[in-house]
Amino acid sequence: MDVIEVAKSGSIKEWDEILKQGADPNELDSYGTNALSWMLKMDHVGLFQHAITTGADPNSPYRTPGNVIFDAVSQNRTQFIEALIATATYWKSSPHLHTRDKEGNTLFHISLLESAESLWETIHPWISHEEMILRNELGRSIFLEAVVENRIEIISYLLKTFPEIVSQTDSEGKNALHLASERNLDEVCSILLEDGKFKLESKDNFGNTALFLSASADGVESMKELLYAGANPFVWGENEESITRLLDREKFGHCLKSWKDFVIQKAILGDVYPFRKEMIQYIKLEKPFKPEELAKAKLIDLI
Repeated sequence: MDVIEVAKSGSIKEWDEILKQGADPNELDSYGTNALSWMLKMDHVGLFQHAITTGADPNSPYRTPGNVIFDAVSQNRTQFIEALIATATYWKSSPHLHTRDKEGNTLFHISLLESAESLWETIHPWISHEEMILRNELGRSIFLEAVVENRIEIISYLLKTFPEIVSQTDSEGKNALHLASERNLDEVCSILLEDGKFKLESKDNFGNTALFLSASADGVESMKELLYAGANPFVWGENEESITRLLDREKFGHCLKSWKDFVIQKAILGDVYPFRKEMIQYIKLEKPFKPEELAKAKLIDLI
């Protein structure tokens, strides 16, 4: 018998005997999977846990992207995830800890993306600067995926532990504030803005600011967070489209009203408003207000 056959049988005794004979517990079969994979398929959780304590590495990659940890998490195999947690000290220093799935996700990405809370609680203390720079196929780090998944506690923890991550961007040049804004994740936006290190006017690869992205998603709540944090409301985005033309084209009436209300409120402050010159130039060019709205805001003389 070889390790694959023993894995299928589920016998702990035979497993120990074959290892004594020099068998490799991480040997790949003709399909490119390994013994732990077969234990998962055959539901041999007892042997699975024992095998890890005797040299089988759950991080060991298949011939194609992935490993048994990705399988257990994606299939929500609770008993096997519990076995992985129980044996974590045996595999935390594995040379294969950064194995990827077909989307380029690491173990740390997948535990977050699949909401495998117990696994995340076990492995997140292992995260170092090395793990924080690892990206998946979308160019997203653990931090950027935490933002996309609206994982407030994880975001706060990572920002506090790894402050340099504020500079991270994905494959489209989107930083955390861009990603939160275009999904209207106003609570995440609030946390990122409180951090104070995100530049409000930074643009993604398409020329969009966080405010423009919030407008493109009809994200009233995130738009308000950004406006009152000091974002310039007089912006253009990709294809050189203005924010108000975008809102009008998409019939995002609530967002357009919120934008107008904010601008009018700030306009009344006169020279105190830091974007007053930009406002006048923008209103002249884009004409977002009706004549009666300009009159009410006492802006007709300026325009």
